Amino acid sequence: MKLRRKIVALVGIIEFGLIFFTPGCKTPPAPSEVEEAQLQEQALWGAGVSIFAPEEFQKYERNLAEARKTLEKEELKIGPFRNYTRVRENFRQVIKEGEQLEALIKTRKASLSQEIESRQESLYSKYEVLNNLSLQLNQRGYSRPHLAQADILFKEVDRLLAGLRYEEARNRLDEIASLLNQAENILCEQLKRYMDQDQIKQWRQLAERAIEKSKASGETVIVISKLERTLTVYRAGRPIKTYKVGLGFNGLNDKLHAGDDATPEGEYKIIKKIGASKYGKGLLIDYPNEEDIKKFNEAKRKGYITSSTRIGGLIEIHGGGKDGLTKGCIALDDNEMDELFKMIAVGTPVTIVGTTDPNNKIIEILKPV
Repeated sequence: MKLRRKIVALVGIIEFGLIFFTPGCKTPPAPSEVEEAQLQEQALWGAGVSIFAPEEFQKYERNLAEARKTLEKEELKIGPFRNYTRVRENFRQVIKEGEQLEALIKTRKASLSQEIESRQESLYSKYEVLNNLSLQLNQRGYSRPHLAQADILFKEVDRLLAGLRYEEARNRLDEIASLLNQAENILCEQLKRYMDQDQIKQWRQLAERAIEKSKASGETVIVISKLERTLTVYRAGRPIKTYKVGLGFNGLNDKLHAGDDATPEGEYKIIKKIGASKYGKGLLIDYPNEEDIKKFNEAKRKGYITSSTRIGGLIEIHGGGKDGLTKGCIALDDNEMDELFKMIAVGTPVTIVGTTDPNNKIIEILKPV
């Protein structure tokens, strides 16, 4: 019995010796799929798989871990006895799953990018409407900082999209939406009178009264529409000349006090012709009139303005260019002011209204927004 055991052990030693020292009995190399899977895993992390396909990636990681266990188990064997067939199959299956993950990430990125770009385009359309309106109407006030900040954030969204930082881009779009809503609310508050049909009716009545007066008496009158930026001269009730005019930053607002840069509304008259000033020729109107003083005192009584605030004055129709910004006056190009100056006498009635159009452009623009 002992002899038999010795013989078996000797045979085993001879077999191992043959394995290690016989030419051609080498340890097979690990499958190339092992390294390929490792590189694929790194690439998936770089592509943001944990963000774009977290559940699918967890399954991929479990299968990859199982494949690595199979590899580790096989590598515990003595080199020539290793068989990597199953290992290779496992890693090939994992690589196939990884390729499907790569395609899924690309699809989801494209979908997310399209979603963000679509929202960005929609918000930018709204931005352009509000921005152009505020610039065209010189309603810069409190809406401009919001619009300027939104413009900066649009550029940041472009940068984030280029860097595939989609979640941050979404957050910036949320900020932009909030800024645009605030700007819209401010503009609507500033311009709500121009969307109020009762207010527009009152303005129409003022303008029509001036024209009827001109028709009845044959005299010359001036009607100024602030929203349309027009000054029309009527004689005997008929329009004989219309000029485009410019206003100030808050020209669409009704003037209340000195320094508000608003243009007054109501019925006035020319009280002085100014032959030369820094704005060229000018026609001074009798602002403030009794109605303006009453409105000013009421605002002061209610605490809308401080006790030290002055009512102001020196409102003119003057030259200097319609594209210049005034402090509440109405501005024309110099050549047109020269023509108007010759046409108008002291005492000429001047009616200033917001608009007479019940379907004006503010309604057209802000209602859809």
